[in-house]
Amino acid sequence: MKRFVLTSGLAAVVLAAMTLSAFADERPAIDRAARAGGHHGLMKMRKCLSGLDLSADQKSAIQAIVSAAKPTLEADAATVKADRQKIHADIQAGADKSVVGQDVLTAHANAQALRAAAAAVRDQILAKLSTDQQASVKDCLEASRGFRGPGAAGFRQ
Repeated sequence: MKRFVLTSGLAAVVLAAMTLSAFADERPAIDRAARAGGHHGLMKMRKCLSGLDLSADQKSAIQAIVSAAKPTLEADAATVKADRQKIHADIQAGADKSVVGQDVLTAHANAQALRAAAAAVRDQILAKLSTDQQASVKDCLEASRGFRGPGAAGFRQ
């Protein structure tokens, strides 16, 4: 009986680690953007906007949107990073599987909040563009997404 409990506990930890790898698909974009001076996943948007001929008013409006959202995005990104560190620390410490599972759920919810905040900023930026500019940016974002993004269920395809 003791062996069954240990085996099932180990299986739960392995499942949590595998689940974390699925959530980690979103992590590199955030980390790359932070290291490169981007704005937490909005680096692709920045790259796509650089190819447009934006007016001075559009540039200032977009800069204001990004400046206003930056503290929130940074706080959300720090929360996600802390969540991931907590998961790894709990796994290393041999925490109960329910604790690790709750950590994973919390990390997932916070990562979704970060993605939602970034999407809101993206939508605000797109609202400042003309219809042709919006189409150009959307095409650029779709082209840069390729097959790297998560599928409908949130996992890589």
